[in-house]
Amino acid sequence: MSEDWLLAVTLGSFAMGGVGLLFFVIWAIDRNRISALYFAGAIAAYTAGTVALTVPMTAALGSSIHGVLFPLAMVVLADGLLRRVGDRLPLRLVLAYVGIMAGVVWYFAYASPLLIGRIITQNVGTALLLAFVARRLWMRVPRSGTDRAVLVAAAGFAASLGISAAVAPFSKVPRELLTRADVDSYMQSNLELCLIVVSTVMLPGCMVTLLAATLIDMVQELRFQRDCDELTGVFNRRGFNRRAEAKLRSAESCVMVLADLDFFKTVNDALGHAGGDEVLIAFARVLTESPAHGRIVGRIGGEEFAVLLPDFGVDLAIEWVESARTEMASRAVELGGGVTTVTASFGITTGDPQSELTALLDEADKALYKAKLGGRNQVVVST
Repeated sequence: MSEDWLLAVTLGSFAMGGVGLLFFVIWAIDRNRISALYFAGAIAAYTAGTVALTVPMTAALGSSIHGVLFPLAMVVLADGLLRRVGDRLPLRLVLAYVGIMAGVVWYFAYASPLLIGRIITQNVGTALLLAFVARRLWMRVPRSGTDRAVLVAAAGFAASLGISAAVAPFSKVPRELLTRADVDSYMQSNLELCLIVVSTVMLPGCMVTLLAATLIDMVQELRFQRDCDELTGVFNRRGFNRRAEAKLRSAESCVMVLADLDFFKTVNDALGHAGGDEVLIAFARVLTESPAHGRIVGRIGGEEFAVLLPDFGVDLAIEWVESARTEMASRAVELGGGVTTVTASFGITTGDPQSELTALLDEADKALYKAKLGGRNQVVVST
């Protein structure tokens, strides 16, 4: 039984080591993804602590080394979970957790040797730490599917530790592992079975989930950089076209809106590029914050924006566009030492599932041109 346990630990360590190396490579590629480095560090500390239990040395010394490395690994893991979402563990909690865990393990290793005391202390303490982290992750709103997967993985690992601690008092465990008979007796206990499941299934599963979540985060950021306008946060032309074409195929009807800021060159010359950028950001905010379910907003030119309103009738679309036009016109902008407003002109056309995106954009552009010829700061619907 002890040989099977050592084999399981060895295979688990190799698997965890591979995952840890991937986390380190991810961090080396993207130094801003600090959570990946924390996950790699947690795996390294955990593996070192596990190896310490298999190296020939006194049970007290091996337990003391493990008693430092294990809580260090778990606190780094917990901090990495929070750093992934822009949070972090309070320093006092880190110091208290590591100090208490190491102190209690030392006590049950030297002052009053008791194997089950060390195991219960580490499992209960770590389960409480991860429960604290899971609660903070749960309180973050909104949560993506990836965030929910990470939350489930962390909560599942915490629950498995709690179950192991609950099983411990009902398992036949020797006071200390001093003889071969003690080791064999411990290996046959329900407690050790639970710990094997935790170390070879639950923890690796948690780390693999975190690895998948990290890779998904990277892909989503790359997609954002590819399809979104860095300045305003709305889609760029490529991103808008891709999503608008997909939406056109599923919507029963739609309205295409083209919007252009009036006299933007004058505004840009007076305010400078930084001031012009602020105006663009404000206009993008108006288009994205005005209530309209399912809309797709893109910046397709310097000061030109496109909005696809799926499943909208023309009357409802005109009402929405007028609201956005009025909101933009009412925003004060400091210009040349004074205060002025920046207006926008809008062109509207309607479409259906057979409509081509390029045709809709052309029709909306013709309507926008008429709005500008007619004096700007107005809405024109294509006929």
